[in-house]
Amino acid sequence: MKKKKESSEQLNIVIFLLLVIAALVCRWLGKMSAGRIFFGTLRTVIYIGLYIGWAISIHKRVIQKSVRNTLLLVAGLMVFWFVVRTTKYFFTYDLQISRYLWYCYYIPMLFIPLTALQAAFLLGQPEEYRLPGWLKGLCIPTGILSIFVLTNDLHQLVFAFPEGAAWSDSNYTYGWGYYAVILWEIVCALIGFLLMLYKCRHSRKKKYLPLIGISATVLYAVIYVSGVEWMKKIGGDITAVLCLFFVGILESCVRCGLIQTNTGYERLFEVCTLGAQITDQDYNVCYTSSNAMPLSKKIMKEAMEKEVVIDKKTLIQNRDILGGHVLWQEDIEDIIQLLERLEENRKTIEESNCIEQENYQTKAAINMLREKNRLFDKLQTQTAKQIDLLNDLLHHYDEEENQEKSRRLLAKISLVGTYIKRRGNLEFIEERSKISDAAELEACIEESFSSLRLMDIDCACSFPTGEEIYVSDAVSMYQFFETVVEKCVDTCDSLWIKLRSQGEKLLFCMEIESKMDLTIFSKMVQSCTCEDGIWRFTFAVEKAGEP
Repeated sequence: MKKKKESSEQLNIVIFLLLVIAALVCRWLGKMSAGRIFFGTLRTVIYIGLYIGWAISIHKRVIQKSVRNTLLLVAGLMVFWFVVRTTKYFFTYDLQISRYLWYCYYIPMLFIPLTALQAAFLLGQPEEYRLPGWLKGLCIPTGILSIFVLTNDLHQLVFAFPEGAAWSDSNYTYGWGYYAVILWEIVCALIGFLLMLYKCRHSRKKKYLPLIGISATVLYAVIYVSGVEWMKKIGGDITAVLCLFFVGILESCVRCGLIQTNTGYERLFEVCTLGAQITDQDYNVCYTSSNAMPLSKKIMKEAMEKEVVIDKKTLIQNRDILGGHVLWQEDIEDIIQLLERLEENRKTIEESNCIEQENYQTKAAINMLREKNRLFDKLQTQTAKQIDLLNDLLHHYDEEENQEKSRRLLAKISLVGTYIKRRGNLEFIEERSKISDAAELEACIEESFSSLRLMDIDCACSFPTGEEIYVSDAVSMYQFFETVVEKCVDTCDSLWIKLRSQGEKLLFCMEIESKMDLTIFSKMVQSCTCEDGIWRFTFAVEKAGEP
């Protein structure tokens, strides 16, 4: 690939030199034969073709827009110079037109050095660099000098013509304006050349090329001015020679890297660190980087459909491009190691989570048991009296031989056991919520009534629907009920309980028919009365949720 590129560049240089030699041959033939116009025109066409071809090459190669436009302007001025020169010498017979064409020489002669100076300022600069304002302002004196030359017929301060003779480029003397023009050209060209020489030291390759071109230009100018005869025969056409030198100098700046170009991609692709290949549509390799591994066409085609992993650490990817495919390889060894490490970490975390989960479940079970033990201890404390009573009843039941008394003892045991169970339910409810429906208290009393009915005690209760009470009040009412019943169960004939709404309160009313004196419970209620053996106890509690 590199050899092919070098061969192409060498061929272009050979063609350029052959065309220059052909132009020189045309100049000699034009002097020595009758075909002066033909050979002169052919020579001009060769030079114009060279500069147009160079301009096309510059347009394709140069990246920076400002530099590209500057070099294209130089090429355009050269073409203009040759067109004017050829028209003057071969196609014009009017002396006045020929004289003005001669004056037009100085347009490219003034602007080419200025453009070269601007190009020298742009050499090696970044893409976004723009010429300073003062340098652009140099176009003003250059333009004034050009107009000064073109209007020479009005003042003859550049070229002076003798009186009575034809005004032409073969019979004139120099005025002070001519030396001003030449001085301006020399200053612009000299500063431009010196700036190019100064910037050549920053070039990393072939930095001697611009120096050779500038040195050759200076040497030619010195020899030409000295009037040596052989130089006039070989390089007597200063227009052609200087244009060639200008092209050579600027082209050498391109070759040594002072002017940035978009060439050299093949070499850049070859030395890049990414292992990549560019193929045609049939997967024939056209370009490859130095560290790209050889791939079979089968692998290339598979990489188009999916990512292909080679030797467990290299990933091959394929993408379509214009006219073919680009394939590149990625080292995924670090990614694989990272994934393996992540998998190990995942397993470690999973094991750790399992242990943590087991610990959590164990702690939750322990806390649940502790809570149950707390509730059981609390219930045991609250029902300690009933538990002792239950033990005594069970003991008496074991010793009792009378069937009727045993039946009554079982009913009492059921009554006490029901209370313990239902009291526990109320305690559990209070742990979850401080408020409950009155129906829960009704259910507790009804279950206790079922035990009392076994002892032939008439029982009834009446509770309002939808009323809510505080669980603590329900416990107090149920506990009062149980305490009274346990006291007079042997002498009780009937029992009636009613809970009714009274404004913002609930009134608990309990009537029990018993021959026993129940005055001792009067302190526990708001009202205690007895009439015909029927004791009536009442007290009020707050409705749940009421202010």
